[in-house]
Amino acid sequence: MKKLSYLIIVSIIVINVLNVSAQENNDVISLYNGSKLVYDDDIGFETHYYLTSPNSHEAIDGKIRRQFCKAPEGVSAYEIIKNYEKAIQSKGGTIIHLSRSAKIYKDEETGKTVRFMKDLFAKGRLDHSASYSYLQLPNYAQDYVVGKISTAENDIYISVAAAQIEKNVYYTVVTLLAEPMDMNNVTLNVLNDGIAQNGRVAIYDIYFDTGKSEVKEESTDALQIIANYLKDNSGQKFLIVGHTDNTGGFESNIKLSTARANAVLEKLVSDYGVDASQLKPYGVGSTSPQMSNATEEGKERNRRVELVEF
Repeated sequence: MKKLSYLIIVSIIVINVLNVSAQENNDVISLYNGSKLVYDDDIGFETHYYLTSPNSHEAIDGKIRRQFCKAPEGVSAYEIIKNYEKAIQSKGGTIIHLSRSAKIYKDEETGKTVRFMKDLFAKGRLDHSASYSYLQLPNYAQDYVVGKISTAENDIYISVAAAQIEKNVYYTVVTLLAEPMDMNNVTLNVLNDGIAQNGRVAIYDIYFDTGKSEVKEESTDALQIIANYLKDNSGQKFLIVGHTDNTGGFESNIKLSTARANAVLEKLVSDYGVDASQLKPYGVGSTSPQMSNATEEGKERNRRVELVEF
């Protein structure tokens, strides 16, 4: 089982069908326009299961909300799923899996039959045994989408399952919120939210060899995202701040962190076309830890580059 984030489930063929009422209701993505919210259950911290391919699933732990809805008349289950796919993407999210046959599958490793909708997706629901449609959705649902939206503070996983039950279409939206699966996940959402909320963002996927200041090739994706952000915000100026753990001498760590900040700036300017006047490098060594340096986990957290608005 992997460490997790936040899940959600929704749909749309025209993106604006899922409208700004999401913000009014504190939803990441609003319900399909015209839907009737039947149940809105705050589950609390629990495990949720989601498909990662036609023949595999994973589990995530986090704070779960389950919404069960009746779709407007004339809207198909697949239309709900496709709308949520577009809505997740419009928020800068990525689609993990979309399926039209999500009810059951044969596990690719064990060969065993997995009743995904009934035994996994519906696991942990509250008891609404008086509602026929609520009870039957896991038995009918085939159409399904799951995606992830990353912010500065959390990963949000969004899972949606929809089905026609008798003459009506119903769908469930599961929203799971947790801390990011790992630190190495810089995205435009992370940069936008982090700067807007805190004035700075810690970036962990710019890599250096131990004791060295040369930026490693594995940093390419992060540097491209940072460059895109800087160009989109060309009217702002930023510090590139290098941080180390407390291994080694104080002065040597100040020198190393300064050299690394300079190296990142030079890369952004020379390889990605960022305006040098927008940036200023600065090294602080081990003077501003995120966590205690008493553990390896803490040291790993403290070794970082930060983008700071100034």
